[in-house]
Parts: sequence; C-alpha cells; structure tokens
Amino acid sequence: MNKQLVLLAFIGISLSATAQLDLGGKAGLNYHFQSTSKGDMAPSGMEDPEGTNGLGFHVGVFARIPLSDKLGLRPELLYSTRSSTSQLNSSIELLGTTTTVDAETKGTLSYLEIPLLLDLAVNEGLSLQVGPAFGFMMGNKVTVTGNTSVTTGGQTVTTSLNSESNSTDGLNTLEIAGVIGLGYRLENGLDLGLRYWRGFTTLEEDADLTKTYQNLVQVSLGYAFLRN
Repeated sequence: MNKQLVLLAFIGISLSATAQLDLGGKAGLNYHFQSTSKGDMAPSGMEDPEGTNGLGFHVGVFARIPLSDKLGLRPELLYSTRSSTSQLNSSIELLGTTTTVDAETKGTLSYLEIPLLLDLAVNEGLSLQVGPAFGFMMGNKVTVTGNTSVTTGGQTVTTSLNSESNSTDGLNTLEIAGVIGLGYRLENGLDLGLRYWRGFTTLEEDADLTKTYQNLVQVSLGYAFLRN
C-alpha cells in the first residue's frame, strides 16, 4: 500500500505541470557505505558490528516542475544497486583440531528509488537539491566463495565454499531517507549531479541486535531532452 501511494504521488506531481515540465534521463555511480551500531537488546560484551562498502550504479528518469523563478520540484524514478564485499579469515583450535575459514562475501542490494527534491537555483546553471527520498528493495543477491580447512593429527581436509542466496528475509524492504546535493545544467541540456543519500530506517527489519543505516554518494550524468 505504501509503495502504491508513493508511486501515485510521483505520477500525479509529474503530470500536474506538463506544460512547464523539464524531463530527462540520467545514469551514474553509487558509492555505498554503511553506518552500524549495536542494537538496544545487544548482549553485554558483543563486539561492535562492522559496516561494508562498495560501488553500484543507478539509472532512471527525472523531471523538474518550476514553482517560482528560482525554486522547482524535482521528482526522480531510479533503478539503483548497492554492492559490498567483505572478507572472513579466521582460525580456531579446539581439542587438537584446527578449523580455518578463508571466504569472501559479495552482496548486491537492488532498489527502486524515488527522490522528491526541492531544486533551488543558486546561480546560472547551478542548483541546490534537498528533500526526502524512498527506497523500495527489489532484490538481495549474496554470494559466498572460499574454502574451509580442518586439520587433525597433521592431516588437513579442505572443502570449497560456493553458495548463493537471493532472500530478503529479515530485511526492511522500505527505506526512508534524506538527500542533499548539487546539480548543474548546461545550456545544451546536459545535467550533472552530485548528492548524498542518508537512510533513516535500518536495513534490518528487527534492529534489536544491530542497527545498519545505508549511505550513498551518487555521481550522475543526465540529459534533459524536454526543457521548458
């Protein structure tokens, strides 16, 4: 229901000022990094969680609806990915047996992102963009590769690790965020953007043990093929 309301709002706003509408497409890179902390129910002595980071991309469309000479509304509809990589290297010795794990985990979250931004002209071509945004999780691909070795009495048995998961169980599929950034429009319609996305809702559906907030730095290149 929440998804439908936001999508309808996006479409309604975009159509409300068709005669004055700027419309274009854009694509770019995401640098994704996480802010992590212990949850309120984390047990005493629990180690601080570590966030991951990585690169992704975004692609989609944008509009600009003028509200005054300098102020406009800029809704966008983007497909966006957020990738991360983490390493696990551990060795445990217990009762004469040594177990060693050497593995790499790669994760890619995919989202439908809807920023609803105010676009304030600072000077010719340059604008400040700020406002709320919504992210709807569309997928979560996690792959684990590596090996585990068990050594007992001088003999070692090594087993390869190779697994893939696409489950979103336990994850919050709706993200509410705040966005701030700069845009620059050239006379030929090229649209440059640099912005920061800060998630206000946790990645975990149940954040009692750990709290993970997602952050993005987005760099984009677009083109306004319909300009007022």
